[in-house]
Amino acid sequence: MIKIFIGTSEHQDTAAEQVLVYSLHKNTNEDLDITFLRPSMFPDWDRSNWGTPFSYFRYAIPELCDWSGRAIYMDVDQLNFRDIADLWNTDLQGKPFGMCWEADNWNGGKYRNTPLERGWYSDSVMLIDCEKAKEWVDEIHQIRDINNVGDIYKYTFFAKCGAPHKEKADMIHEIDARWNSFDGTNTSIPGANTHYKLKDIWHVHFTGLSYQPWHPNYIYSLKGTHERTDITDVWWRYYKIVNEI
Repeated sequence: MIKIFIGTSEHQDTAAEQVLVYSLHKNTNEDLDITFLRPSMFPDWDRSNWGTPFSYFRYAIPELCDWSGRAIYMDVDQLNFRDIADLWNTDLQGKPFGMCWEADNWNGGKYRNTPLERGWYSDSVMLIDCEKAKEWVDEIHQIRDINNVGDIYKYTFFAKCGAPHKEKADMIHEIDARWNSFDGTNTSIPGANTHYKLKDIWHVHFTGLSYQPWHPNYIYSLKGTHERTDITDVWWRYYKIVNEI
């Protein structure tokens, strides 16, 4: 049984949830145990500084799994193209976490007392060894309290793991960038125009909130059309299928 946790809103991402789950089942023969991480599961968490309704629930996963076994986390704004069992079976080489490298992200500065520098591991798709993660992820009540005093837990967690310095992040194993392809691109090397062909994408992440096909109503920016219509055509095809079932 493959355990998958999906960060989502309370009810505003229903279409995205349906399509993502359909795509996951479509591409595997394995049994999937899927849990949606919703705000109602964590009613006393302060989410006032979060970019999405679910931003930091992902760090509760190791405890939700009783600090044992493996788990996969993914944001709801994604679409699967490859057997998720291949990610599940990835050799983490003894490390607690597997993540893709996001070469074009700039981090440091206001979040940590480090110079602004290029590159960061992306936690929007994670493979987690929950037992090994216990040393690096706080218990749920501690994560809640850190958020309640205004800190952003993500940076507390990554600081423990040595990020943003890639060579110092000894607790993170870099997984293939195709497992978290930002809008069809290869995030592991600099350059936003490094696009994968559709057949080479394993798992896509719709990162531009204004360009997500379902347009969640908690996003108040202008709505646009995603530049990779080959990808969104798949999304709409799956959406039609799930709504006919």
